[in-house]
Order: sequence, then structure tokens, then C-alpha cells
Amino acid sequence: MTPRAHWAADLVLGVRLAVGGGRTAWARLALTAVGVGLGAVVLLLGASIGPAREAKSERVGAALPRPAPVAQDAALRARSVVVSWQGRLITGLELAAASQDAQAPPGVGRVPDAGEIVVSPALFDLLGADEGVRARFPERVIGVIADEGLARPGSLSFYAGLAAHHLDGAEAVAGFGVERPPPTWEPFYRLLVLAGLVAVLLPLGTFVLVSTRLGATGRDRRLSSIRLVGASRAQVRRIAAGEALVSGLLGLLVGVALFFAARPLVRFAEVEDVGFFPTDVLPAPLPSLVIALGVPLVAVGAAVLGVGAGTTGPLGLGERAEVPPRGVAWRLGLVGAGALVLVVLSVAVTFTEVVDSPPLAGAAGVGVALVLAGAGALLPWLVHRVARRVRPDGVAGMLAVRALRFDRSTPRVLAGVVVVLGGGLTLQVLLGVAADHVAARSSLGAEPGRWVLGLAPGTPVRELAESVSLIGGARRISEVRVARTDGVLVTGTDCAEIADRLGVSDCAPGRAYLVDGTPPPAGSEVLLRVFGGEPVTWRVPEHRVVAGSGAYRGLVVADDPALLALEPQQLVVRGDPDEAFGERLQAVTERVDRASALLTGYEAGRVELFTTLRGAVLGGSVLLTLLAVVGLGVVAVDRVWERRAPVAVLAASGVPRGTLVRAALWQAAVPAALGLSVAVPLGLVTAWLVVPADRFRVDWAALVTAFGAAGAVALAVGACALPALRSAITTEGLRAE
Repeated sequence: MTPRAHWAADLVLGVRLAVGGGRTAWARLALTAVGVGLGAVVLLLGASIGPAREAKSERVGAALPRPAPVAQDAALRARSVVVSWQGRLITGLELAAASQDAQAPPGVGRVPDAGEIVVSPALFDLLGADEGVRARFPERVIGVIADEGLARPGSLSFYAGLAAHHLDGAEAVAGFGVERPPPTWEPFYRLLVLAGLVAVLLPLGTFVLVSTRLGATGRDRRLSSIRLVGASRAQVRRIAAGEALVSGLLGLLVGVALFFAARPLVRFAEVEDVGFFPTDVLPAPLPSLVIALGVPLVAVGAAVLGVGAGTTGPLGLGERAEVPPRGVAWRLGLVGAGALVLVVLSVAVTFTEVVDSPPLAGAAGVGVALVLAGAGALLPWLVHRVARRVRPDGVAGMLAVRALRFDRSTPRVLAGVVVVLGGGLTLQVLLGVAADHVAARSSLGAEPGRWVLGLAPGTPVRELAESVSLIGGARRISEVRVARTDGVLVTGTDCAEIADRLGVSDCAPGRAYLVDGTPPPAGSEVLLRVFGGEPVTWRVPEHRVVAGSGAYRGLVVADDPALLALEPQQLVVRGDPDEAFGERLQAVTERVDRASALLTGYEAGRVELFTTLRGAVLGGSVLLTLLAVVGLGVVAVDRVWERRAPVAVLAASGVPRGTLVRAALWQAAVPAALGLSVAVPLGLVTAWLVVPADRFRVDWAALVTAFGAAGAVALAVGACALPALRSAITTEGLRAE
């Protein structure tokens, strides 16, 4: 036979051994396929994130109005509207068609006329469930926006007809569709993504690797028999590769099937403004090819490298080789290198610089990743070191420690749990600090009981002010006008507002106060430029310098006649400081003009996003821990299965069954406790090295979750092993092949 034929024959023999061993072989193959498949489905989901974001970005760009080069040639008039409802934003456009051939928005059949509205499915459901929302959209609903016109399934969006009195303040639009640059991550998100990738991919890779080694003892026994009848080492490795290739390919098929089965559920999984349609979730070609080739190659590589790792004979005599507790230098080196990077960053730059700089955020992410990877690599060494040194008194503890000395799979999977828990704690602290940091920035200039309404062009200000004055708890309303001249902001308002914000006591109509900047000389005539309006000639008044409070900048003027001729951009309302008053104020404003809204700042939304992401990280940690529990349960069953003969001998020799059960529980509890002792300190210390010491806060919910997850892992793994243990403690287990 030619060498190529020898190769093919050896691989075919391995395939026959994998599928031709009866129910036992098929059961082992099914366990391996499930383990590899679960890892593959998560990899496929991860590879789909980039294409999903691009598809979403394309839909958003296609729905953006395209400004008309010449206003007279505009096919549409459009006005952007943002409505706030219970902390959520409802966004949309009010449109007016200037010609019969005006382009309709994506997902909409035609441009709605005045008094008509087209809403997203989520907003349609909300209109039927909440009277307060229905009052803000009194138009007749004529349709629902199709998927191609929505950013995500849960989008709260609409297209409404533009009223005639708002035409002057609307933007001239030629159509829809704007080229957008590829979506990019903010620096702080890059830090989180790097840490999150390590917290996901390392446990996942370990889980796939361990799943491919299920049934290793039986495989070694078969290969030893083949070696005994004259096969060379190279042939044995090829046979092992063929046997592992079956489980790897079958696991890949299971993963692909689970991926397409789970894809429709993506429609119901949303976090704040992060959500995708099922059609968006499809891996890119290159990552798909890497996964399709990588998963079977990992299975084959693990099998080939595992050949000869044990001393199992063809008749089952002997045992697997003890794992030597060595190689600790490179494990500690990973932790030390990551800690060094974080220490240098904490000394050289501030946390704000790290958050705002992509290179620094990337470096911090690499440091966190190295610490987490080192923590995961450290656990197997620690488990086997403890197993060699500890000498328990009880028989159950002795059996558990003895078994841990020869157990390769459990510490590896638990190393993934360590990375998940440590990474989860780090991300929890980072997100908490980010939320506090953003909240502090968004609260600058804020004051309880001071509510600011942003006015849209063309808003009936008098009607709005009268409606606001009728709200219970409203005490004062001030109009604010803002213009610019020669690089200096000019703000016009009344004396009551100026006295409150600038702390002056000599305010009178015409008085001016300089907060910062260098205005033109007093008495000179300049042009005031207002966004969307014609310039106005204005004489610069005499002014004096005052200390600013953060609310106003530039030149602040009290009741100036020239400024009063301008359209106000804001209404400042003094009223009750409670949220109920804010809700009433928001409702009244939107009934008069939906495009005017209560200004809470985009930072408040980011605070809510960070808070929601903390919950998502907590849920993701629990999900990955459950995945590890499945892997550890499969490993525990396989371990008992492979050692059923020694267990049956112990039971037949008089060892009580309760002792064997306690040994199985101890064998799961000891590595879990060691993993927790590594994960919690390293996770908290890593976060402490990244964030400022005065902002470091321990997330007790995440800490309790970590301890609970470790306890659940130990109990679940022990519970999974008990049925297999009961079946092994029988006379049938004494039989040998």
C-alpha cells in the first residue's frame, strides 16, 4: 500500500472505532458532540457580532434624511422629534411631501399626510397599552414600519405628517439614505470588550478542549491494544486522529444546528439600544471558515497530543499518569505582566485619560486580559499542588484528593470558571465606576427644582408657557435666547434666572455680565448669529465680570430688546424637584409640540446603559457558569464511567456507599473552593489597579453571585456524578473486558 493509502486506512479505522462500539461508544460520542457543540454555538454567535452591527448600521444610515443641496428643489420637509417616556426615547420624523414622487422612508409605503402616523411594531403595542403615550400621538395610525426600516426589533420610532405651521422650521430633504462610516467603539468600550473577550473565549476554548478528551481512558485502552498487535506510534496517532475527527465534526454539526435554532430568539434579546434581527446574526465568511476548521482541528490535536499521556494497558491494568505540579513560572508571569501594565498606567495617567484615549484603553484591556488569563492558567497548578500536599484524615477526603492528583479535565474547566468570575467582578466594578463618572459629568450645572425645556423652531412659545404655568407646582418660567458674535456666546434671559445662576443682586433690564471669553468692546455694533435664523444687528452693552456656575458661558444679558426679538431656544421652569413634576412637565410640553422636550442630557442615557450592562454582565457570568456546569457534569460522569471498575472493587471491599458519595462531592468542592479563592481577589485587585482608589466600590451583588456560583458548581457537579456512581457500585462493575 502507498503511504497515502496507509494514512486513509488508519483514519478509517479510527472512524470505525468511534462509531462501531455499540451503545457505550455512541453515548460517549453524544456527550462529546454536545460539549463541543455548545462551545461551537457560542463561537458562532461571537463571530456574528461584527456583521450584525454592520447590518444594523446600514439600516440606520438608509433611514437618515438626506439634506437637499437647494432648498427649493427639496422633495420633502422633515423635522426630527424625540419623545421621552419613562426613561425611554421614542424617535421619529415629521414629514411633508413637496411633490407626488417624494421618496418614502424605508419600510413605509408612502409619506404620511398631516394627521397620519406610521409607527414601529413596538410603539404600536405601546400605543394600545398606555394612554399617556397615546395622548402624545393623537394622529391616525395608517401602518406599521417594516423590519428594513427599523434599527432593531424593539425600536420605538415613527413617521408622522408635518403640520403646516411647522413647515418653516423643517429641514429641506432630498430623500433618504446617508453613507455612514463603519461603527467604532468608544475607548472605554474597547477596554470592556477586551476584558469580556478573554472572560468568554478562554473558558470556551478550555471547555471545547476538555470535551474532545471525554472517554480518554477507554480510547487509550483501545489504542494500547492496537499498539500491542504491532501498530507503530505514527499509526496509533492517525487512528486517534480519525476517532477524534468524528466527534469534532459531529460536535460542529450540533453547534451549527443549535446556532440556527437559537437565532430566532435574538429578536427578543435586547439591552437598551443594543438589539438585532435574526437575519443580522450570521457569521462572516472568514470567521466561519476558521471555526469550521478550528473546532475539528482542536479535537484532533487534543487526541494526538494525548496519545501516550497515560499508562493504561490493553487489559485495563495500570492508571493514568499523575499530573506533575510544574510550570508555574509562565502562569505567574502572565499575572505579573498584566499587573505591571495596569500599575504603569495607574501611575503615569489618570482614569479619565484612559477612558478617553483609544491606545490607553487598549493597553488597559490587554493588562486586564493578561491577569485573567494568568488566573485561569494558575488554577490547575494550584489544584494539583494542593492535592499532593494535603493529607486528609477521612477516607472520603483521601479518595477525593487521590483522584484529583490524576484528574486533568476538572481543573481545566474550573479554570474557565475562575476567568468568568474574576472577569465578571472586574467588569462589574469598571461599569459601576463608569456610571458614576458619567453621572458626575451629566450633573454639572444641574439643580433640583430647575427644569429646562429645549424648544424646537416654530414652537408656539406663548401657548407652551401658558400650559406649563397651569401645572401644579410650577412657580416661575424664564425664556432663554442664545446667539453668537465673534466667537462669544450671548445669552439673554430675565433677571430672576440671572440672579439664580450667577448669584448677582444688582440685575436690571439691559445689565450684562461676562462669565468667560473676550467680547467685542462695549458700544460697538456687531451681528448676532442665531442657528437657523437671520443675523441681527446688536450693540454690545457695558458689562462686568462674574464667576460662572457652569450653567451659562460668555456674555449674559438681562431683558435686552434686541435679544427679545429672537426666538427663544429654552424655557427654564422653576418647580417641584420630584420626578412626578418632571413627568407632568414633559407630558404638557409634548402635547403642545412633540419636538420640544425636557433636557436631561445624553449622559443620563449612558448612565442607564452602564447600569443595564452591569446586569447583562451578571447574567452573562451566570450563563457561562451554567455552561461550565454542563461541561463539569459531563466530565464527572465520564470520570466515574472510566473508573467504574475500581469504584466497584472499593464497594465490594466494604467501603460504604456514603463514603464514595462524599468523596465525589469533595472532589468537586475542593477545586471550586480553590477557584473562588483565586477569582475573587484577582478580580477585585485588577479592577482596583484600573480605577482610581477613591472611586473603587465593591459590588456586593456580584460578590455574592460569585460565591453562590462556586457553591452551585460544586453541588451540581456532585449531583451529576451520583447517578453514574450508583450504577458503578454494582456487581456488573466488577466485570472486565
